[in-house]
Amino acid sequence: MMARRARRLPTVRSRRLGGRMRAFREAAGLDQASAAAAIGVDKTYISKFEQGRSKFSPSLLQALCDALKVPPADRGELESLAARADVPGWWQEFGDILAEPVQALIELEEDAQWLRTYEGTVIPGLLQTRAYAEAIVTASAMHMRVDDIHRYVELRMRRQKHFFDAGRRLTAVIGEMALRQQVGGRQVLRDQLRHVMDVIHEHDVTVQVVPFTAGAHAALTDQFVIIEWSQESDPEAVYIDGQTSWTFHEGQAEIRRYGFVFASVQSIALSAQNSLDLIRRTEQELSKE
Repeated sequence: MMARRARRLPTVRSRRLGGRMRAFREAAGLDQASAAAAIGVDKTYISKFEQGRSKFSPSLLQALCDALKVPPADRGELESLAARADVPGWWQEFGDILAEPVQALIELEEDAQWLRTYEGTVIPGLLQTRAYAEAIVTASAMHMRVDDIHRYVELRMRRQKHFFDAGRRLTAVIGEMALRQQVGGRQVLRDQLRHVMDVIHEHDVTVQVVPFTAGAHAALTDQFVIIEWSQESDPEAVYIDGQTSWTFHEGQAEIRRYGFVFASVQSIALSAQNSLDLIRRTEQELSKE
């Protein structure tokens, strides 16, 4: 019996490429059937392409760009997305220990320009030291084997390196508890706070702290990341980190909702300078205990 060919699963890049081409098609006033007829393919092929489930050859992509009158300034990035849509990412060697939404987040970060993140109780992963990350992963993934815990921590360190080596921008709003909870012990937390201050000075990173006195707010029970790419026509995406599950949203309603939530929480947080001062004072208090 002949084996069935595996169904092509969309990657984040292939979905982004399909979404951008759908926007150009709609701007050109063409339906899928008309676009397909213009380049000599079946309508279902256009449908699958826009969903990220089929791949266009460079010549077919160029023909579609011609048919949709895609501006020359946009074609280079579309061709780059197409070329990289199926390129294995460095993180895929950790695929056996990563949930699919977490892999999607890391893939998105590879092309991102700016990340906005909210964490209420812990330091965000992109700012964690190895010792702090190991304490977090060990406590939250008791079902993991020791070797897998080490691999997960290594993944987190490599993720940081890729992010900051690329010069990306990070805006992190965190709860004051993240500065106070002695994850890994007093010395680990002290080193962690020093690390946050170093990263703020060395990279394009802004950290704002929501003080205990702020009271209840829109993100009190949430942890999320808003991802934004360099092209204004690209949609943003939202990654939500739950206690027992992770979800990933590209819908405009969810993106808009979390954009409002982030802006709301940021508005009650301390300024970047006052937050840095609080982090410094907290680190100094730890050194005196």
